[in-house]
Amino acid sequence: MERYKGKTILITGASSGIGEEFAYQLDKLGAILILTARSEEKLIEMASKMNNTHVIAGDLSTKDFSEQLYNQVKKKRLNVDILINNAGFGYSGKFLDSSMENYEEMINLNICSLVHLSHLFLKDMVQNKKGGIINISSLASFQPIPYFGIYAATKAFVTSFTLSLYEEYRHKNIHVLGVCPGYTKTNFNKRAHMSSQTVPGYLMTSKAVVQESLKAYDKGKFIIINGKINRFVKLFTSIIPQKWSLKMASSIIKKGLDNNQW
Repeated sequence: MERYKGKTILITGASSGIGEEFAYQLDKLGAILILTARSEEKLIEMASKMNNTHVIAGDLSTKDFSEQLYNQVKKKRLNVDILINNAGFGYSGKFLDSSMENYEEMINLNICSLVHLSHLFLKDMVQNKKGGIINISSLASFQPIPYFGIYAATKAFVTSFTLSLYEEYRHKNIHVLGVCPGYTKTNFNKRAHMSSQTVPGYLMTSKAVVQESLKAYDKGKFIIINGKINRFVKLFTSIIPQKWSLKMASSIIKKGLDNNQW
């Protein structure tokens, strides 16, 4: 995939999971990387194994870091060709079993920072008449998910926002892709208070998700649901009455919580 060679690519949430896998695969493809996440030590360790990588550590769930990140990229005289908005976390459990502080942090990270970074870097891309954004959403974005209510709602925003951006800027030589993986074994599980046990039929590796996503971007697609089973789930839930899909989702998630799988 020659598209990525020599391109400067900013990856948020790059210290683990899907973000980390994006970094390693894009490094092999010859990209110049800018990695950001809270764990500076982990990012430095990753960068030491890569060819051309810059580290800017910080917490995107805070209101100020998006602009700080943009300014630091500019200070390094780097021009971002592709922005990968990957940073995010969720919570599994009843709505009242977590605090508003946790939900505010989730909304700030999953929505506000993604929008802010898109706004900052898209301006430069439009000025340069080229560029791209890859937003990591979720299969959960396509319907309400009981026990994952806030997370699913934030990802519904991400998918809707991404599709709108794609249509608004595709004539400006800006390519926008929404990535919608299902259950993926990453460190996301720890922050969501989820087990890392396998959920049969749904689990994908970060490697598989990233490989599919890079191919989809290379082919000019605007949305990808990763994995055949997940594509079937999306199709099935879209054609049955929403009342049924809600009951089905509730039953599956509740059973998973009871069995310490989610």
